Amino acid sequence: MANNHHMVYLTGRAPGIRCAAVAGSALLAAAVTLAAPATEAGGAATAATAATCATAQGPFRDDGTKVLAADGSVFIPYGITVPGLAHSDYQDFTSADDAQIQATAQDWCANTVRLQVSQDTLVGAGGTQDNTAFMAAIEAEVSLAESFHLVVVINAQTQDVGKEPGPTHATHVFWADIDSVYGHDPQVVFDLFNEPHVNAGSTAADWKLWQVGGTVNGTYYPGMQGLLNQVRGDGATNLVWIEGPFTASTLAQVKSYPVTGGPLMYAIHHPTGAHNSSVWWADFGYLVKQGIAPVVDGEWTNYALPGKSECWTDAPTAVPAFLKYLGNHGIGMTAWKLVPGVLLESASFTDPTHIDTTSWNCTTSGLNQGAGNQILGFFESHNDSPGASPAT
Repeated sequence: MANNHHMVYLTGRAPGIRCAAVAGSALLAAAVTLAAPATEAGGAATAATAATCATAQGPFRDDGTKVLAADGSVFIPYGITVPGLAHSDYQDFTSADDAQIQATAQDWCANTVRLQVSQDTLVGAGGTQDNTAFMAAIEAEVSLAESFHLVVVINAQTQDVGKEPGPTHATHVFWADIDSVYGHDPQVVFDLFNEPHVNAGSTAADWKLWQVGGTVNGTYYPGMQGLLNQVRGDGATNLVWIEGPFTASTLAQVKSYPVTGGPLMYAIHHPTGAHNSSVWWADFGYLVKQGIAPVVDGEWTNYALPGKSECWTDAPTAVPAFLKYLGNHGIGMTAWKLVPGVLLESASFTDPTHIDTTSWNCTTSGLNQGAGNQILGFFESHNDSPGASPAT
């Protein structure tokens, strides 16, 4: 997803939300209480006990089902997806993006920010464009995020501009341009393509095309292995995220269609199907439990809005169960997104949404409920125990 809202946001610490380090300053401490409705499901993020927000420093390397930071600690990414650069009119979103990046570090105590970046705005649909102004905008947001000691994930996005269902030649050119600037920046992660969904005619054909590429309806798609080969061939050693097929909704057959060339993590988004541990294990959890590869939930949210797959009718019980499942398996998450009605109840970054067990539903408009406070609690749990090993 990449749609956004034009909003004026209010920043500043509030009860229960701990402040991150800023460039050139000491880590700040806070340990105060966030008030939440008594009927909220799953246990609110009620008290901050850790003194500081944890950060992670690359270069990163994969070690079995874990990713290790430069100091050898386990890196579990947790943070926010910021989508302003995914739009053709990105200039209208830069101020909001900057505020969200700052809030990701200071108000949500995260260690990672994921920037959705329009592939075609940078290089054009055919990969023949050189948009220096847009590259400058990318560099400005990355620099700001790094000044807050965040790990920065750059995601090639086509849902708003171009609408290509899978990586194309333009994606190759996009990553060549990004490689030239960030190919040796240990704090930058490459998320190679947002939610690929090329229909090759059958499930097996879809997986094979996702893995190694192929031609569909006259268009050649290089596949994730082709993209990663290029990134490594250009000399980039960055950690890479590989999103699964079917709009990144499953990683169920990665064992049969692996992508090689680490360090890498496989990324799931908004998993479909029933909301229980058996389904989650089959979709992505098995990769960790069977010792195959690290996994991250690269984009997830839950909020009350009719017609949205991101609204789980059983959210009062399923959301805390899902977050617990991720935590028990050492799987991180970047949540989508810091706007009112999704992760926020108002224009204040310190006002996360809540799930009220007495009124939650996915049919009534205007509830203004969501999983923001529980996601905040998920982030706080990692700050309490940074680099915790997956449960066995």
